[in-house]
Parts: sequence; structure tokens; C-alpha cells
Amino acid sequence: MKNRYLITITTVHGTKHYSFKQIVKYIIGIVALFIVLVLLFGYGYITYLKSKIGVIEKEKQELHQQVASLTDQLQKLNVSLVQKQERLSDLSDKIEDLEQILGLKGDEYKQQLQNLKISTLDASAIVHLIPSGKPVVQEFRISAGFGWRKHPILHKKEFHPGIDLAAKGKVPIFATANGIIIDAKHGRYGYGNVIKIAHVYGFSTLYGHLRKILVKKGDFVKKGQIIGYMGSTGLSTGQHLHYEVRFDKKPLNPLNFIRWSNSNFYTITEKERHVPWESLIKALKAVDSQKRLQSSPKVQKSKESSPSTQTSISTEK
Repeated sequence: MKNRYLITITTVHGTKHYSFKQIVKYIIGIVALFIVLVLLFGYGYITYLKSKIGVIEKEKQELHQQVASLTDQLQKLNVSLVQKQERLSDLSDKIEDLEQILGLKGDEYKQQLQNLKISTLDASAIVHLIPSGKPVVQEFRISAGFGWRKHPILHKKEFHPGIDLAAKGKVPIFATANGIIIDAKHGRYGYGNVIKIAHVYGFSTLYGHLRKILVKKGDFVKKGQIIGYMGSTGLSTGQHLHYEVRFDKKPLNPLNFIRWSNSNFYTITEKERHVPWESLIKALKAVDSQKRLQSSPKVQKSKESSPSTQTSISTEK
């Protein structure tokens, strides 16, 4: 028979005997009860936390909706502000034009230019020297105009000094006037791969976001010559050409020059008053007159009868 451990408790009411096995069962029961209570409490607390999280998530969604609503309102206000600033800029340009004209009325200004009597030949020569026509021959769309706008990537109001012409496929880019390449570089930022051409009498053009450049700095190019291909290099959202026309470093609206030709010669003089057309046309006519004078028969005859010419003839004999 195995040894058994007994615990005896004696009171005035009598004596009781407990075995060790009974005490262990009692303790185990208490511990089990404690564990059950802890589990019940933990389950209840977790359920409470879940409900609390649900409330917080709901409040978070409501806050997100409020933020989205406020953001939408802010964007509408920004668009309205940009439109008003564009109108203000247009009005400022018109006021500046009026100040530059110094009281000369539009009809009088046009008549004064027409009095210079530009021939068809002169007009054709001028539109070859000064940027005119399209830098893109195939069908395109204007994806961004000239003036103040919200930048499509930076999302802030900026002045756009040119226009963006978008087209699909392999699109060649043409020089819009005779000139010298003053910059032809590759880049990852800004206008990306870009070409700058200096033309006569203070005009210049810029061609940005090119995929490929076909010219180098210092090259002479003629109007209509292919200088590169349209691309999406630099800070760009898609294939397009950023095209600028400047006079004395001041940006002009390229669309006016794209629509300009010798058939509608005087339209540009009315739309771009920042350019001193009267003095410019006089200078061009003076150069043309000098060329004609040098090529006249009298001048050629005078050159042939000069002493230097006679000396060369006698030497050849």
C-alpha cells in the first residue's frame, strides 16, 4: 500500500481529514477558474477595442471625405484664380500695347506700315528671315497655349513662354527661319533635349522635349530644314514639341507667327506690337536695296573697269 499524506484540521466542532490529492484538485480548480475569468475578461476587452477601432475607422473615412471635398473646392478656387490672373495678364498686355503705341490708333499704325510698300518679294524674304510658319508639318494639336497656366506636373501657376504641339509617331521638326544654332544639348530635366536658333534682328526660337537632335551648335540652318524629331524628354507628360519665339529675349505668342505668311503679312504687325515693325521693315528694305545696287549692271561694269581688275587681266596674259 502506497504512503498517503493526510492533513488533519481539528476544531471545537470536530476533526476533519484531507488528503493531499484533494488539496491539489482544489488548487487546480481555483487556477482553472482564474484562467477562465482572465480569458473572458480578455475576450471582452478585445471586443471593446474592436468596436473602438470601428468607430475610429468610420471617423477616419469621414475625415477623408471632408479632405477630398475641401481639396476639390480648393482646386476649383485655384482654377478660378488662374483664369482671373490670365484675364488680368491679358489686360496688362493690352495696356502695355497702348502705352507703346503712344496714342497712335490701330488703323493709323497699320496705314503707316502699309505706306512702306512691302512688295511680295520683300514679304517673302522677310518671312524667311523672321520665324514664320509651322515647325511641325503633319497634323498636330495644341496641348498647351501661350501665357499663364497651371503646370501639369508641378501643379503650380507658371507663365508658359511658348506653345506645346502634340502629334503621334515619328514627327520631324523644322526650323521656322534661317539662322544659327546657338544651343543644341541633351537633358533629362526642364525642356529635355533642346535646340535654340538665333535669327536676324533680335529674333530667336526654341524647340524643346526632342527625341533626337540632328544639328549641332554653330550650324547654319535654313527655313524648312529638319533639325530634330518630336519626343517626350525632360519634364514632360507625353510626346510633344515645346516651341518658343522671342524678340530681344522677350517671349512672343508663337501661334501668331505660325499663322503668319507673306499672304497675310500685316496681321503679325497688328498682333505683336512689342516688335518695332516699322524700323525693322525699313532696315530690311535698306539691306535689300543695297544688295540690288551691288548687283546692278552699272556697279558690275565699274568693278570690271577698276585698276585691280585690269592688273589681273594683264598678269594672266
